[in-house]
Amino acid sequence: MGALRASIGRQEPFNIKYVEIGNEDWLGLGLITYSYRWPAYYNALSKRYPNITFIATTTTFIRSPPVTDDHHYRGPLYFIENFRHYEKLSRSGPNVLIGEFSVDNNDDLEIKNSSQFGRLQYPSIKSAVAESVYRIGFERNSDIVIGGCYAPVLQNINNTQWTPNFILFNASLVVKSTSYLAQQMFGQHVGNIVLNSTAYKNNNKKKQQNVHKGEEGDGKLDKLYFIATKDTKNNTFIIKFANVDSKDILVNTQIKKSSISSDGIVYTLSAGSGVDPSTIQNTLSNPNAASIITSSIFVINGTCSITVPSWSVVVVTIPL
Repeated sequence: MGALRASIGRQEPFNIKYVEIGNEDWLGLGLITYSYRWPAYYNALSKRYPNITFIATTTTFIRSPPVTDDHHYRGPLYFIENFRHYEKLSRSGPNVLIGEFSVDNNDDLEIKNSSQFGRLQYPSIKSAVAESVYRIGFERNSDIVIGGCYAPVLQNINNTQWTPNFILFNASLVVKSTSYLAQQMFGQHVGNIVLNSTAYKNNNKKKQQNVHKGEEGDGKLDKLYFIATKDTKNNTFIIKFANVDSKDILVNTQIKKSSISSDGIVYTLSAGSGVDPSTIQNTLSNPNAASIITSSIFVINGTCSITVPSWSVVVVTIPL
């Protein structure tokens, strides 16, 4: 294989970090045969390539693999209600890659046939926000979650087998979906340290002190979901919000034990006031129905106020 790679212009080996053995082997007869296919491939490949992490498609009938792959295609409510799903996983088991996930309909029904009523043809603001709630859950549990991937990625609008998709295109145009924009906001602003972050109503500091991991106020308060991280390389404080409420939410933020005063940046993806978020979709005929809006925020003595619009994704970056 090295000679073949060199013959087409690549002399150095690719820096491959992850390899998955199989795909969705929990389907049909795949589950039965995976019990011997996984150890056969894993034992041989892991010995030959010890620096590669190998991923299993299921944990049924096999011993605990290094990483397992989850695939989730559901309605918005599933992703919102399962915000804490990865908090509940055992830390003694395998790590997790969410190798495929997306909201595939807007009415929370289990619709799998793309021709049925309710199936999304294109991602919407509503679906992008629901996916972002789930994505915040990934980041909050990055001790076991190694990554999350929207799927499918590419859709030739003239030859479509599955909807919705991440990026739409035809011979003359490429369209970034609302789901793409939300993941772009998250992917371009990633902290390497997850910070403790809690929320409470009406300046109830006594309640704040009593918030424990997994309780209301830890990463979630009513219909607002959030995470705070720090990017030590760029010395930046990052807050991510997903609001699934029909109302805007004013958040008064305080960076604990900080007296910093600086200008921050707010990135917002929303449907707009009074607009049904399920109706806003980037399409070939309207490729910029939704876009990321950038604004400034000023932090004084470690405090600032942020308005998180209804059904929105908001990312705030503050230089420290």
